[in-house]
Amino acid sequence: MQAKPRAPQEIELKLEVAPSELEKVLAHPLLREGTDGSMTQTLHSIYFDTPDYALQQAGISLRVRRNGDRRIQTIKAARFPDGVALARNEWEHEVDSDSPDYTLAENTALKPHLEQSDLIQPLFCVTTERTRHNVSFNSSIIEVAADRSNVEGKDQTVPYSELELELKDGTPGDLFRLALALTTATPLRLSFKTKAGRGFEATSSRERPTSVKAPAVVLKRKMKSAEAFHAIGASCLQHLMANEAIVRHAPEADAVHQMRVALRRLRAAITLFKAVVADERRDPIRAELKWMANLLGEARDLDVYITKVLEPARDEHSRDEDYQKLLAEYQERRDRAYEVVQEAIASPRFINGTLEAAAWIQVGDWLVDGSKQARKRRDQLVALLAEEELGRRWKKIIKRGKNLEELDPEERHQVRIEIKKLRYATEFFESLFKGGGAKKRKRAALSILEALQETLGELNDIAVGSHMEASSTADAIHQEQLFRIDGLLAEAKAQYQKLAALEPFWRT
Repeated sequence: MQAKPRAPQEIELKLEVAPSELEKVLAHPLLREGTDGSMTQTLHSIYFDTPDYALQQAGISLRVRRNGDRRIQTIKAARFPDGVALARNEWEHEVDSDSPDYTLAENTALKPHLEQSDLIQPLFCVTTERTRHNVSFNSSIIEVAADRSNVEGKDQTVPYSELELELKDGTPGDLFRLALALTTATPLRLSFKTKAGRGFEATSSRERPTSVKAPAVVLKRKMKSAEAFHAIGASCLQHLMANEAIVRHAPEADAVHQMRVALRRLRAAITLFKAVVADERRDPIRAELKWMANLLGEARDLDVYITKVLEPARDEHSRDEDYQKLLAEYQERRDRAYEVVQEAIASPRFINGTLEAAAWIQVGDWLVDGSKQARKRRDQLVALLAEEELGRRWKKIIKRGKNLEELDPEERHQVRIEIKKLRYATEFFESLFKGGGAKKRKRAALSILEALQETLGELNDIAVGSHMEASSTADAIHQEQLFRIDGLLAEAKAQYQKLAALEPFWRT
């Protein structure tokens, strides 16, 4: 059958919504009155991969979707996000059966995997009842698809509902403006999960992750600063929401920690690019991100105190009844703190706050400030901004850390915060510096920064422990921790000296 390929790129925004709330969204005036009517259809999609998920690991999905008498084969390939909306390369062809036609995949991302096409098999199905609206919004045409879906694997069926806002014509910014307008009906949770991703998650026999680390940021030296901030912001939000999904279902300590890291990274990115993203919403957005991080703080602090201080003292105090009571008390406090976290991330403030942050990153007023100075900041090459910011932060740490062992705990904590900021900046910009010995120097810098941050973190944990609830057992454990301070300070001093001796990697 002759191929009928569609445009190779798809730009869409995904939003999770509780099944019970979907009707509220569909009743919104923008969908009731601002459209050319709605259409409801049932879609039956079969997703294919190898038994070891080779396509998924390569960022590729392959499906055949049945819609009435038609069958459409779709291949999608993930691209590195240059913004918060999902942007994927996509190839569609009409086919004759529920099985893939590999002759239509020659000019697609699937081509490198065709040698193992005999291993590709159906893994799961997704049945979706989709209500579709075409909305005229500002200068754009946006397809709003409200989906009630069931992922059907060999052993289980998993239901979920979501909105997909797909740009048919116009500007990506209108996707976010429409999404924010729809939140007046019910909270809409920003999502980076594709249907294929949900299917693999629901049907895979692999153990579910207890946390997700930050995805790599890939920048180019000739990229403008505004474009770089879009990419970094998208990476931070993807990191945040991947771990939020884990915490929502189970209070995993590592996922809570990674949520805090994601929020810190995003706040650090806003500070790095503060001149580029200057507008009236910048500081309120940053403050809201800090509120989110503070929600997670007590649970994380209690977890650190239990795992780094109380549990290591178990052997020494195994027969101490007061120790057992103290440990049980802190474990109970931690459990309560995690309950608070789960309630908070389910709140409208948190859910809408992440979407508002995404909208500001993608289409904030900072992008349309027409002044000459604002345009100059947005258009500055990110490589130049990176060199300036890395140099400034490096000098600040070298200066503040000279007499590290003489600083009080709060001053050391401030040095640690600056080290975190430099480390995050280095991770954001590391793809810009590859020539000569830059890569080797960069790895050395990251290794030392990570080690120094860890050592100063242990010193801070000891300082925080002194403010924990007093008891004879707690005091005894704290005294044991105090004996570690001199050794940790010596270790931190040696790490600082190694850092100060390094040649900055961004200088070519």
